[in-house]
Amino acid sequence: MLPTKTARNILAPTVLSLFLGIPGLVQAQYLFTQVGVPGSTLTIVNANSPHQIAGEFDGADGKRHGFVSNHGTFTQIDHPDAVVTAVNGINASGQLNGTFEDLAGSTHSFFLGKGGFVTLDPPGSVRTQGGFINTQGTAVGTYRDATQKRHGFLWRSGVYTTFNVPNDHPVLGTVAFGINDRGDVVGNYVDATGNRHGFLLSKGVYTTLDAPGAVITIAEGINNSGEVAGLYLDSNFIAHGFVWSDGVFTTVDVPDSTWTEIHSINATGEIVGTFDDENGVTRGFIGSPVP
Repeated sequence: MLPTKTARNILAPTVLSLFLGIPGLVQAQYLFTQVGVPGSTLTIVNANSPHQIAGEFDGADGKRHGFVSNHGTFTQIDHPDAVVTAVNGINASGQLNGTFEDLAGSTHSFFLGKGGFVTLDPPGSVRTQGGFINTQGTAVGTYRDATQKRHGFLWRSGVYTTFNVPNDHPVLGTVAFGINDRGDVVGNYVDATGNRHGFLLSKGVYTTLDAPGAVITIAEGINNSGEVAGLYLDSNFIAHGFVWSDGVFTTVDVPDSTWTEIHSINATGEIVGTFDDENGVTRGFIGSPVP
C-alpha cells in the first residue's frame, strides 16, 4: 500500500509541573502536546527524531497502521504483507524500524529505507518485534526462538548480533527497545525469580534500572546524552512515565491521565508516548522540557 498523507491534528499544549510523592523521584516540567491521527480511534506515538515523530493508529477501517508525522503532515505506513503495522523507531535520516503482523498471525520486525521494506528475522527466530534505529542505521529488536525464549538483537546492513542480560529468565528472557548513536541499548528483562527490570547496556556493561517504588520497570528509549525514558508500574499496577539521568529517576504523568507511558526521548530531551484521558481514550503526546 502506498503511504497516504493527511493533515495533522494537534490539540492545544499545556504547561504543568508534575510530581509523584515517592522517595527518589523528583519533579518534572514539560510542555505537553496531544497527538491524534485525524479520523483515528486510537493513536500511539512510539518514536521521535529531532524532526519527526512516528507510531501507530487505529483507522476508520478498523485496522492498525503505522505513521510518520513531519512538519504537520501525517504519512500512513503499511507493510505490503501486513494486516497490522506499527512504526517503533525513526532516525534523523527518516529510516524506520517497526513491526508487522502477517496474514498467518506471525509478527516480524522490519527496516524501511530508500530501498523499501526489509524484513528482519534473526536466524532461528519464530517471532520478532522491532524497536528503535540510530543514525548509523543500526536497528534494535527482540525475537523468540523455537523454545519461545526472548532475546535482544541488533541488525545493520544484513548482519545480526544477539544478546541477553546475564542470568535472565529461561523463557521470558530479554526485550530490547532503544538504541542511541553510541550503540547504548535499553530494554527490560525478567530475572530468574520472575521479576521484570529495566536495563541499560553500555560498552558491554549491563546496568539494572528499577524506579523507586515500582513493581515493574521498562526502559524504552535512550538519547545520545544517556538519558533513558520508559515506564514503570506502581504498587497499584498503574503505569507512569519516567526519565532517568545520572542515576536519578524523574516521574512524568500527562495531566488528567489515568496512566502514562513514555516510549522515546530525542537529543533535545523531548519525549513522546501515550496515555489514557479521563474518558478512557488513548492518545499520543509530545513532551517538550521546560527550561
